[in-house]
Amino acid sequence: MVRRFRGSFAVCALLIAYASLYPFIPLRWPADGSFGLFFVPRYIPGFDVWLNAMAYMPFGALACLAMRHEPTDKAPILRATLAAFGFSLAMEMLQLFVPFRVASIADIAANTAGAFAGALIFVEPVRSLVTQPLAVQRERFVIPGAWGDAGLVLVVLWLIAQFNPALPFFEAGNISSGEKEAVALRALQATAVALSVCGFGLFISAVLKGPGGALRSTLLLLTMALWLKFVMASVMLQPHVYPDWETGLRMVGLIAGIGLFVPMRHFSRTARVYLAILLILAGALFSKIFGSYSALDELLRLFNWPHGQLASFATLTRFLHEVWPLAALGWLVALFIGKRHDPVR
Repeated sequence: MVRRFRGSFAVCALLIAYASLYPFIPLRWPADGSFGLFFVPRYIPGFDVWLNAMAYMPFGALACLAMRHEPTDKAPILRATLAAFGFSLAMEMLQLFVPFRVASIADIAANTAGAFAGALIFVEPVRSLVTQPLAVQRERFVIPGAWGDAGLVLVVLWLIAQFNPALPFFEAGNISSGEKEAVALRALQATAVALSVCGFGLFISAVLKGPGGALRSTLLLLTMALWLKFVMASVMLQPHVYPDWETGLRMVGLIAGIGLFVPMRHFSRTARVYLAILLILAGALFSKIFGSYSALDELLRLFNWPHGQLASFATLTRFLHEVWPLAALGWLVALFIGKRHDPVR
């Protein structure tokens, strides 16, 4: 395996394992007829087939990168496809012991096909038209090596969490089901949003090679996240649920956070990393204190989703949403310590 891409590949595999094996416990022996349904499923939901294939596309691409022995190696696509088949088979076999999960050979086929499609980004002409230009841009704008890869993984995990419209924007917990909040509480939550947004912008500036482009990249990511939330809210939430991440005071907090970040992006890298640590920590603590947490069944009642795997989606994205500030802090602290001997710039 190529050492550089092991971490990204492992994170992808862990995400898929979580989605495949939730709720994990209580374990049970396979029910009568489970093996028969595995080979001859009663029905094959088309939505699940497409979802499984799309989920395994990054797995195939990262496996291809991780299993490449040299740039001219022609076998990584085959190895990545076989790895996806083996991993998917293991997940489906384990699902036989997990309640509320249905193992199916159709899922293995969809997963393997998705991984194969993901690995095809290294086949011409896609490699020359898409993959290589993206790799060049990554090396041009993002800090090199494992530091940059880990930072990009954190950015992707943050974006995945934004797919859940029941989660607040740069706050902890989940949205309420329509309860009114006191103005003072909303003002404090807006303060938490401002601190977190500014810290996020400084985090992005630390992932990039230089302060140039940090504001554009931050605004692009924030815009993408808000559009994701608006679109997913219209598709997934109950009609009566009002997403409180779009209230006026929270938007004021968002704008204030961007306003704070604008001058700070010109600071030296050491100062930006240090301030990112302080602001992300402060924003996370504020959010934890004033966040609203609901039990899982109450959270799921906010959704109007006719397809399966809602609990896996809701819990996985909520976990990423809650743990992301800690992961970002860990990366920033490690970067601050690991790069302490670099020239200040």
